[in-house]
Order: sequence, then structure tokens, then C-alpha cells
Amino acid sequence: MLKSKKPLPSYPDGVLGVYKARDLKTDFGASRNIEKKSDMEFVCSLCYSSQSIREQDYEFAERADFKLALKVRTPRFDLVKSDCLALIGAMLFDVSHIDTTTTEMYLYLEEVGEIDLERDIPSAEQGR
Repeated sequence: MLKSKKPLPSYPDGVLGVYKARDLKTDFGASRNIEKKSDMEFVCSLCYSSQSIREQDYEFAERADFKLALKVRTPRFDLVKSDCLALIGAMLFDVSHIDTTTTEMYLYLEEVGEIDLERDIPSAEQGR
């Protein structure tokens, strides 16, 4: 008789895009804010499951000096680092901390703001 195995994990809440910020400068050398997807370099797409945020998560975020907005569970992908950005819909998040297991990772996300997804569409495609 076969032994029962643990069920496969599910990530039913959606797909998030992981990006790295490009080094954008103004004419006088100051850093520019990210305004559209083309201001970032694509790393990967990951399915995710939203997780409840425990009191100790909020306390950790406060000690680490970031404002925790969302905690998600995803399959582990080693190219995702805490200097990455996560995009869910048009909302941009900073990956402030990552907890990993052998197969999964928990991303602690701080809200950065909305970006304009329409600005990346070439003008010929906008009229369609």
C-alpha cells in the first residue's frame, strides 16, 4: 500500500511579478522614482497565497524599520532577494524581508505606491 503524501501547496490568490529597479537618474544625477513597468527589470512571476499578518510580524517590521502591508507565501525562487520589488496589479511593493523554507518563501511587502501600467503600451496599441 502506498503511503499518503503531503498535499501539494496551493497558491490561489494570484500572480505577482518580481522586478529589480533600474538605475534611473535625472538630468542632474538624482535618483528617479519608478513610474512604469519599463523602469524595472523583470526577474520572474510567482503564484502567491496571502497570509495573515501576526502581531509578531508587525513587531519585527517595526524593529526592521519598514511598514508591513502584505505577507505572501510563494514557491521558493532563489533569484528573489530583499532588494527586489513586487508588482500585484498596478500596486508596487518593496520586498522588505524574506523567510525561506526548503520549498517556499514568505515575502514581507511594504507598499510603495501605484504605477501607471498604461504608459508602457505603445500609442498605436492604445487605440484598439
